[in-house]
Amino acid sequence: MSILLKDIAQVTGFSINTVSRAMRSDPKISEETTRIIKEKAHELGYIPNSVAASMRSNHSKMVGIISADSANPFFSEVVRGIEEAATKADYHILLASTEESVKKEAELVKMFLCRKVDGIIAMPVFDNSSAHLDLYRNLKVPFIFPGRRLEGLVSHSILHSDRDGQRKVLEHLLANGHRKILYIAGPKKVSNTIDRLAGVGEAYANNALEVDPDYIVEASGHIEDGYYLTNQALNRGLGFTAVACFNDMLAMGVLKSLYENNLSVPHDIEVFGYDNLYMSQFMQPSLSTVDVPKYRLGYVAMETLLSHIQDPNLEYCTKDFPTRLVFRETSR
Repeated sequence: MSILLKDIAQVTGFSINTVSRAMRSDPKISEETTRIIKEKAHELGYIPNSVAASMRSNHSKMVGIISADSANPFFSEVVRGIEEAATKADYHILLASTEESVKKEAELVKMFLCRKVDGIIAMPVFDNSSAHLDLYRNLKVPFIFPGRRLEGLVSHSILHSDRDGQRKVLEHLLANGHRKILYIAGPKKVSNTIDRLAGVGEAYANNALEVDPDYIVEASGHIEDGYYLTNQALNRGLGFTAVACFNDMLAMGVLKSLYENNLSVPHDIEVFGYDNLYMSQFMQPSLSTVDVPKYRLGYVAMETLLSHIQDPNLEYCTKDFPTRLVFRETSR
């Protein structure tokens, strides 16, 4: 049987009103009285009614998290940062993934609103249709986009210098003498893909070179794509001497393909990933990549969202974290 406030009042001898205020740590109730009541509540196994509490405070103390791809450990590291910041602030998260589906993203936003969340942290699909943009523009709760952006809503984004990071990778490879560089891009429905492709073009332009479209292929971002596309490029005799990947997952597949085709890394072909997943340092050979501050991205996203929950009039401002190249055994 559930323990109610009146049960605690009966056992302690205090009024229901005093018990209620003590359980909410009302400063007008003495510390000794609060201690006695909370200890007795714990002893009796009292479980607070979070729904009633949210109705009183007008906050549910819950945030909806819309991740993008459950198969990519990048997002789990971002969510870890979100969750730790949420726990510190005594918030709970509701987590779901779109698997890069615009339709599912819209459904999740509506579902979270039905759950009365105080705010939403989303990694949106890059869809600039009016319906998709209006989904967020019409939200009555604060929202933040960690690591991604939507046109016209960039002030809600916390980014990580995708264009700059990818440019630095290509400039490194070009400086090493490579002119036939296979670039495995991510899916077009992800803003990071657009920005990193811009970085590729910038690197070539800075070296007075033109991008050969034959050396750019699109992938969904998974390991098997890197494996398949590298095999495909080798089979059609593309003759590349370096591979730059949209993410580390793709690079893992690339390395497997090169190994099976008796190509030495980095002696025959240099390989660069992106994201610096935890596992990248333990691969054989260990993967050179671009470090993205994943945990910090999530932590700051949650902190920023909380600021907007506490102050609905707070102005949104784009944040953009710097990235850095991490040189390991797959590059020279």
